[in-house]
Amino acid sequence: MISIAFICTANRCRSVMAHAICAAEQTRRQLAIDIYSAGVCDFSDQPPIKDTLNTCVRHGTPVPKEEPTFVGSLQLDRIDRFLAMEQHHADALIREFGVSPERISLLAEFDPQNRGRDIADPFGQGRAVYDKSYRQIRDCVVSYLDTVS
Repeated sequence: MISIAFICTANRCRSVMAHAICAAEQTRRQLAIDIYSAGVCDFSDQPPIKDTLNTCVRHGTPVPKEEPTFVGSLQLDRIDRFLAMEQHHADALIREFGVSPERISLLAEFDPQNRGRDIADPFGQGRAVYDKSYRQIRDCVVSYLDTVS
């Protein structure tokens, strides 16, 4: 079984959506994957962001977790692949958490539409931006899973 972790800033928007999308695809495809998501900053004492949850609901994707997780609380040595939303998240994994660069990719590398190197944070930008972010993340997650299944 492989394990993957989606990484963003606070684990309240992008990585939560990626986690939810991956979990739904895992069920649909009957894949053996352990899925994690976390933020490089510790927001574990913060509530979930309703815009994130509402976006997943609008797109028919159940959210498997609501509480933010800090990267430092994960068992990093047990995760095979880290999929970061932005380059600075990948850099933080290497610099601050000692994750080997060979285990890290930018999620947007798997974007079939090549919408850019990073996946922009939709935080506080309204429904249209959250929906746009969700669609890009979905496309990237589906494309990534096509490479591992």
